[in-house]
Amino acid sequence: MNYIIKHGRNFIAISNKIEADRHKHWLIQMFLSGQKEINIEVKGQQVTCCAILVNINTPHTFKTEGKPHFTMLIDPTTKLGRAMKILLMKHPFYIFPHEKNVAMQQKFQSILIQRCHNDIQSFIQTIISQFPYSNLDNFDDRVNKILNLLDRYVYKGEFQQVNYFSKKANLSESRLGHLFKEETGIPLKSYIVLRKLQKAYELIFNGENITTAALSAGFDSPSHLAYTNKMMTGMSATSIIKDSEFLKVF
Repeated sequence: MNYIIKHGRNFIAISNKIEADRHKHWLIQMFLSGQKEINIEVKGQQVTCCAILVNINTPHTFKTEGKPHFTMLIDPTTKLGRAMKILLMKHPFYIFPHEKNVAMQQKFQSILIQRCHNDIQSFIQTIISQFPYSNLDNFDDRVNKILNLLDRYVYKGEFQQVNYFSKKANLSESRLGHLFKEETGIPLKSYIVLRKLQKAYELIFNGENITTAALSAGFDSPSHLAYTNKMMTGMSATSIIKDSEFLKVF
């Protein structure tokens, strides 16, 4: 069982096949066990729980050991990601309280039995509803402009350069870099790479092969995509895609 789901700029997996080596990335990651508890290493610490959020840029490793799990990779610039960051603050992880675990696990166990696409969508909405984001502060207008440009991503060489965005924002490269990191918590260069990886997977979800997806997303080669993916997910792109069913939830 391996469902891969795209929800806006966030990616979700329902799988019993995750074998992720030690890695870190600029995404928040959520793990939820379908049975009993999760054993996960976060920043060198062994943690046992039913559900956990792992903060951005935090080393962790995780294996499903053949048991079904839910995991979500959340872009921290999205409203959902920003709501999650409130729980994390500057801590490497956040363990969900028991009462939330029970509700999420019960819903998760039901979709594992039914395996209905509508039920999966409903479950994802149940997860998202745990993180209200109605009172979030807005990003600086110049940061929003960069994020909006990246939402309209069409690969061309200049689009990967900080200089391109600094001109659009009417700021020097150093000032834009400082502002973007201050507002989002992520270096702009790293975020551009992250969006390239997101774009590559979106193309793969739409039926492109890895080579075409890599080049269309702006990677120098399929091996460049493979290296970036391994560094950021702890897994090979091939192992993620193999025997997977792709769904899209808006």
